[in-house]
Amino acid sequence: MVRVVHARRSRRINLARPHRRCVPIMIPLVPLAAVAAGSIATAYTIAIAREAKCPRRATYAWALAHGSPASPAEVPGVGAWHEGSTALGSFDIDHPAVQHLPPSARSMVLPWWVVEGRGKGTMLLIHGWGRSRWDSLRRLPWFMEHADTIVMPDLCGHGEAPGTTSVGLRDHLDLDRFMGNAGFDTEITTDTPGGLTIVGHSMGAMVSTRLAALLCERGAPPRRLVLLAPYDSLIVPVSNRLRARGLPAGPFAAAATWWWDRGEEPLHRTLSRVQCPVFVLGGGLDTVTTPDDVRRATAPHEVVIEDGIDHAQVGVDGTASRQALNAFLART
Repeated sequence: MVRVVHARRSRRINLARPHRRCVPIMIPLVPLAAVAAGSIATAYTIAIAREAKCPRRATYAWALAHGSPASPAEVPGVGAWHEGSTALGSFDIDHPAVQHLPPSARSMVLPWWVVEGRGKGTMLLIHGWGRSRWDSLRRLPWFMEHADTIVMPDLCGHGEAPGTTSVGLRDHLDLDRFMGNAGFDTEITTDTPGGLTIVGHSMGAMVSTRLAALLCERGAPPRRLVLLAPYDSLIVPVSNRLRARGLPAGPFAAAATWWWDRGEEPLHRTLSRVQCPVFVLGGGLDTVTTPDDVRRATAPHEVVIEDGIDHAQVGVDGTASRQALNAFLART
């Protein structure tokens, strides 16, 4: 009886020994796991930042693939139009937004289309991130009656414009020089009742607001500003796009966007320096810049949110949106 009990105890002890030996073996794996997790997080953050800086090009092939107009001639109601490109000279290297750029990146070429409308004044129609002047063609019919000259450029790093995008950081500086170099009148005077209307979608809305604030500080404010699906800061669309894909956002989006958007004021602060009428459109189905995002970014300005419209269709579809926009443009 005693021997049996002793044998069982010995067996129980032997079974426990391998587990005790594994504990010290696992300890060195803890820092390795931490390094691996950190590497994955870093790679994920870099991938987010890289995608933001290098979006896919929306060019002629993009228009054909999406069933969009391939040129202004394919937009109903368009008569005369012409195209070209404007070479921009060197930046002012004292400007903080471009001090980090090498000399080779301080000059660029912006392709553009100019369409003759049936209204008065000049209109600058600015596309969003990952889009181009081909995407601006989709919004052209809404504005044909409200300007006699409608200018649609490609922002740097988009469409056929060379380089990489600044994600809205310095595009307003490019467009300021572009309008001057191309000879467009941006100053409101009694002799030019049409003045300048600036329209921007998504990232283009941020660029439009910064350009309008720049012109106001110069003493030549635009006639009016139209913002389509705007956001307050870069982290908003980046986080929302990641969530829409089922990917984690959290600190990863914050880290990626901080590097590109650091030191830049949010949209609502820039709007406080804009001295012209402002109108805002949003989509009820927009998951990139949600209705709440749009309202927070543009309060207390007039905002129209139409149900059933997603991010890409803001300024393209929506009867109520178009009627509200026409009313705003007519009274301003």
